Amino acid sequence: MKKITTTIIGCMALTAFAYAQEKKPFVLNGKITGQPTGKLYVMYEDAAGNRTFDSLVLKNGSFTVKGEIAGAAIAYVRSARREDSPATVVLLPGSQQFIAAGNKLNLAKVTGNNANAGVWDLAQEKALIQQKHQLRLDSLRKEKDHDKAADIRERLAPYFEENDQADYHYFRKYPTSALTAYMLRYHVADLPLDTLQHYYDQLGAATQQTGFAKYIADELNRLRHGSPGAVATDFTARDIQGKDLSLRDYKGKYVLLDFWASWCVPCRKGNPHLKELYARYQSKGWEIIGVSDDDRNEKAWKTAVAKDDLPWKHVLRGADMSRLEDNPNDISLKYGIHSLPTKILIDPKGVIIGRYGSEGDELDKKLKEIYGE
Repeated sequence: MKKITTTIIGCMALTAFAYAQEKKPFVLNGKITGQPTGKLYVMYEDAAGNRTFDSLVLKNGSFTVKGEIAGAAIAYVRSARREDSPATVVLLPGSQQFIAAGNKLNLAKVTGNNANAGVWDLAQEKALIQQKHQLRLDSLRKEKDHDKAADIRERLAPYFEENDQADYHYFRKYPTSALTAYMLRYHVADLPLDTLQHYYDQLGAATQQTGFAKYIADELNRLRHGSPGAVATDFTARDIQGKDLSLRDYKGKYVLLDFWASWCVPCRKGNPHLKELYARYQSKGWEIIGVSDDDRNEKAWKTAVAKDDLPWKHVLRGADMSRLEDNPNDISLKYGIHSLPTKILIDPKGVIIGRYGSEGDELDKKLKEIYGE
């Protein structure tokens, strides 16, 4: 499964309107032991979606960050060494203190507010997970070949799963934390709709008013529109031959929307099996529309379709990097797509009856049920 992070991260910055709280000053006084000089980089995003980037010079191992934030803000403090994990800090208006060892910045301790409860424990758990998988992570960082790097990422699936579970443990233990709302946005693609809704409900009224949580609420709404029981949202797009294609033209047939991309390794690996299904059921009235996340590289899209010999209709998703949040032509946005591959099965009445990822054989079972096999 590939997460589509560029769209998600871009949209997050557009939630500022949702959280109208007055900005107030904050101070973060830091001490790095064992590192008297050097440079640090700080990024923080507040509850209204305001982002700030800054660089700091250590003086006798000390630094100070000052600014204004609307409500809570999530900050990352990192060193100049790219391979080092950053420290995560929950900032509040007022003064707070930061202390860490220069070689273990990610295990910083923050005092002065109670919003950082559990953050050190989460960092420690993730540090142990990283240590466990460090050799493979180093291989990925050094690998220049695209296909070999993709294979290493697949073998790192346990690493990503363990990190996800660490986050979920934090969500359950600190359900109303601003950090929970902030990180939950990155798990929209991982969680079933009812689980995501549960975590959102547990945030509480105050945290739900933050821009972090407003983003989750919007995504929940989109996911409902792309989940079983919902009427499939119509769209019209130019197909790979340059002709108009509309979903409404498929009314009366079972149709599969296959959200994929030329650069998505699991998508491409699954194409041979999808072709087998198409050969078996197309004559019985089953159609596929491939929706590719390749708007920025049409040549790669067309090359992949030809190379994989995909016989069904194909369109681009309609992404526009200048309109990430409100693009009416973005098919993926209409259906709440955050990971690839995702497949959505629609019945002859235009109602969604299935949503599938790359794992399992649920689609196969559903097609056998539909066609009486």
